[in-house]
Amino acid sequence: MENFLLLSIFGVLALYFYSSTSTYKSLYYKVSEEKKLVEEKNENLLKLKEKFERQIQMSLDTIADAQDSLKATRKELQDLKIINNELEHRNRLLQERVDELYASVGNIA
Repeated sequence: MENFLLLSIFGVLALYFYSSTSTYKSLYYKVSEEKKLVEEKNENLLKLKEKFERQIQMSLDTIADAQDSLKATRKELQDLKIINNELEHRNRLLQERVDELYASVGNIA
């Protein structure tokens, strides 16, 4: 009787162990599957991050080039304005000289 009781306890423990191992196996497979999905999503997010970082870097480079071009254009515009002012001043001086010459010619005649 004691052997039967002992065998039945071992039988119940064996059934419990077997059922728990299959439960743990199925949980392990589910967890590993979830882990794979999370790793794939993480990989995709990292790829997206790198893509956006490249796009941002290209945009920053474009902005820097545009800024350099704008600086050069502003400098050229300032130089042209200075030249234009100098030419206007010289034109005024020459016009005054022409007026003086016409006045002197008018006085001679």
